[in-house]
Amino acid sequence: MEKGKKVIIATHGYLADGFVSALNIIVGDMKDLKAMCCYTSPDFNLDNQITQMMENHDFEKEDLVICTDILGGSVNNGFVKFLGTYPFHLITNINLAFLIDLLLTTPTVSDNTLEMKTQEELFGVKYINKSIAFIPDEDDL
Repeated sequence: MEKGKKVIIATHGYLADGFVSALNIIVGDMKDLKAMCCYTSPDFNLDNQITQMMENHDFEKEDLVICTDILGGSVNNGFVKFLGTYPFHLITNINLAFLIDLLLTTPTVSDNTLEMKTQEELFGVKYINKSIAFIPDEDDL
């Protein structure tokens, strides 16, 4: 039997909720997609949240993919500390295009698949202003 996949988007503030909201509109409601909004209350403890999440996850039945907002940020660094202890996948500097692809085209998770997807040019940040300078206006056609 093929393993399932659970994706958790963990970010500073409520950005994770925003990603999940947008993804629900674009790809539909996905039961194995969760948001983890960090540091939204004074008593938030990232280590405790991660420990609880990891201890309650069945790694035999589901791969766990954690997607964080920024490399070197406290949320990402918090998960990095657990990489040697639990068999989960950690991806950072996420964006909506990457998440759509992850949810729709990656039925199973492997280190090779995730590494390839994180290197694809499609998901990189782009500066558009100079690119559109070469597109003629309708009046110029």
